[in-house]
Amino acid sequence: LTQLKQDDTKVKMVNLLTTVKKLRGIDAEAGDEILVSTLATAASNGDFSLSATVNLLKLEVFVFYQKWKEAVDLVRKAGNVRQFLTASFASVRYTFLEALTYVKAAQSAFGWKKRQMKKCAHKAMQLIRGWAKNGNVNVVHYLYILEAELAVLQGKNEKSKQSFNAAIATSRRNGFLHDRALAHELASAYFKALRDEYWGNYHVECSRACYQEWGCSKKVEQLNVQLNVTRC
Repeated sequence: LTQLKQDDTKVKMVNLLTTVKKLRGIDAEAGDEILVSTLATAASNGDFSLSATVNLLKLEVFVFYQKWKEAVDLVRKAGNVRQFLTASFASVRYTFLEALTYVKAAQSAFGWKKRQMKKCAHKAMQLIRGWAKNGNVNVVHYLYILEAELAVLQGKNEKSKQSFNAAIATSRRNGFLHDRALAHELASAYFKALRDEYWGNYHVECSRACYQEWGCSKKVEQLNVQLNVTRC
């Protein structure tokens, strides 16, 4: 039994390191193969804990690279992942990524599908609100990001701006550099949709600086393209 637990931990660590490499743009294709292979093995063995962990890692990558279609496909197919994530941080992180995915999906959907995506987002957001109310300071910036994107969906521009600013400030204060980068990137997309190039480019530059500090060269390159920046 001890050996099985050690093997399971080893597999999870391999997948975690694989995901870190993907997030940093290192050996991305090999990383895809490892995650897909692990997910298939977990499914065949009925290892729901391992499947949940891999789905969390895959969702992290999809959100990181703004692949919203792939992200919503994953959360809809994966089912109730939270009940199989043994670590509280993992469960909380998945809930945030799930809620953000559903809000972004609702923004581009219409009719009954829009209502369905919004309902799913609200359900996940309620969990995060509960954790924040109970004193979990590490989810406050999650809530601000989600409230900003929900306000975008509802056409509440002032609320969107206030919530993006709060998300960025809270992420900075609590030391969540990667989430501050994400908040800036989402804010940039919002302002550019409003044809506000000044604030759109400002947030892209801030996001790029955060990703560069975090060591994510591939994201820096992506944002350089948006800013038409060439490397010397």
